Amino acid sequence: SYYGKPNKTIHFKDVSCIGNEDNLADCTKTQLSINTGKQILNETDVAGVDCIYDPPTEPPCIENPDIKPSDACDSSGSFRLMKKGSVSTDEGRFEYCYNGFWTPLCTMDNRLADVACRQLGHTQYSWGAIVESGEFGTLLNYSLIVNITCSGSESSVLDCTPFATDDNCLPWCPHNNVGLRCFDTGDCEEGTVRLVDGIIEQEGRVEVCIDSVWGSVCDEGWDKTDALVVCRQMGHHE
Repeated sequence: SYYGKPNKTIHFKDVSCIGNEDNLADCTKTQLSINTGKQILNETDVAGVDCIYDPPTEPPCIENPDIKPSDACDSSGSFRLMKKGSVSTDEGRFEYCYNGFWTPLCTMDNRLADVACRQLGHTQYSWGAIVESGEFGTLLNYSLIVNITCSGSESSVLDCTPFATDDNCLPWCPHNNVGLRCFDTGDCEEGTVRLVDGIIEQEGRVEVCIDSVWGSVCDEGWDKTDALVVCRQMGHHE
């Protein structure tokens, strides 16, 4: 897969969808045992999906904005996930404390996402899904920083490095302040699918939950019809 291959079992192979299914589990397929799925992992590739719907893009930055500080914060380098006005440990809009004020991010990578989820108490096997759809609302129309870089091994976002931006041109994201959703291994519903290791939420390697274990889908026989069913199951545009 373009999105990599993790050290996880393969649950499904030879998937074949007609195209009108609502769930990947409804498609014709061969379901493998966990041990068999692990055995064939080294000799096959896994499937990935791109469910991206491309709305008009916003300018990458806004020149000379009228800066209106958000809520004040005390601990520079700390972060919080905000969901419906409350702090969450599982999902929400990512807000970072910078120069005494909370700022959203306009972009995030998977390393930062995973470090943040671990800091929130999730396990080292947890996944951080980046949410760019704007479902957690908007704190500001812009970000005070360009991005935060992590190696991926950090236990705290405090150990990562924020990159400041030129005050004359701040990153602009009025409709999609970045959000984060943390998943725990084993914390899944039978038949649920997800996309992981993509740049944004709507793309990535396909994983399906079987017996409370996340696993991959073999790419043998995988085609656009199968991908369409995954996108439909996840609620993306067709």
